Formats: sequence, structure tokens, C-alpha cells
Amino acid sequence: QRTKGTYFSNSEIFQSIYSLGQFMKRTILIFVSFWLGTTVWALNQAHFDRLMQTKRCLECDLSDMNLRNENLKGAVLVDSNLQRANLWDVNLQIAFLQRVNFQKSYLQGAKLMGADLQNANFQGADLRGADLQGANLQGVNFDGANLESAKLSGALMLGAKLCNTTLPDGKVEYSGCVLNN
Repeated sequence: QRTKGTYFSNSEIFQSIYSLGQFMKRTILIFVSFWLGTTVWALNQAHFDRLMQTKRCLECDLSDMNLRNENLKGAVLVDSNLQRANLWDVNLQIAFLQRVNFQKSYLQGAKLMGADLQNANFQGADLRGADLQGANLQGVNFDGANLESAKLSGALMLGAKLCNTTLPDGKVEYSGCVLNN
């Protein structure tokens, strides 16, 4: 308790300013984090809405999106990011999916017949039971992907990377691994 005419010491003033500064830093950090999260969500939502309306979304960020059971037959998603997306039973027949990032996505039962997936990245993706018949899989990265029970007849796989990849018969393929000594 201070009486009239008493003064704060320099250390008390410094401590008050320091505490106020810490409070302001936390407040700003919380605000910026919330704003960035909202901005990213809004951007993803705008890309999702464009895809649903036009089936065309170039260089879109659809990471972590739920597209389960969607009919995207003939969609154009060139150079898009679908990392960690839920694509179970999605219909992407004859779609244009060159250089799409499907890393760690869930594509069980996906219909990808005749799709152009040239140079797509399926690293760590789950493609169990997916139908890739007649698809262009040239240069595709299947590193760590699970293709168990997938249908690959007629697929073009020239230059596809198969490292630690579970094949349709359940066997694991290592032929495409690069060993660093």
C-alpha cells in the first residue's frame, strides 16, 4: 500500500513494463495464430467450393479435406495439394491429376481408371482396393504407399518409384529404393 508522495522503484517500474510487454506479446501471438488459421481455412474452403462447382482447380490447396464419396469424374486438379485428404471411394476417373501431392492421403476404394497421374506423389498414401486400371502412373512416387488389392492392369508405370511399397498381392517392393552409404 502506497501513500501519497511515495514513488515506485526502478525495479518495480521495470517489472510492471516487462509484465505488460509479456501480456501484449501473448495477446498478439494468439490473435495472429487465430487470424492465420482462419485465413488458411478460408482459402482451403474457397478451393473446395471451386472444385465442387467447376471440377477444375489448378494449384489448389485441398490438404486435409474430406472428399469421401465425391464424384469428381474428369476433374482437373493439376499441381494441387491433397496431402492427408480423405478420398475414400472418390470417383476420379479420367481426371487430370499431374503432379498432385497425395502424400499420406486415404484413397481406399478410389476410382482412378484412366486418370492422368503423371509425376504424382503418393508417398505414404493408402490405396488399398483402389482401381488404377489404364491410369498414367509414369514417374509416380509410391514410396511407402499401400497398394494392397489395388487394380493396376493396363496402367503405365514407367519410372514409377516403388520403395517400401505394398503391392496388390500384399508383398513389399524395395526395387526403387536408393541406398545411401
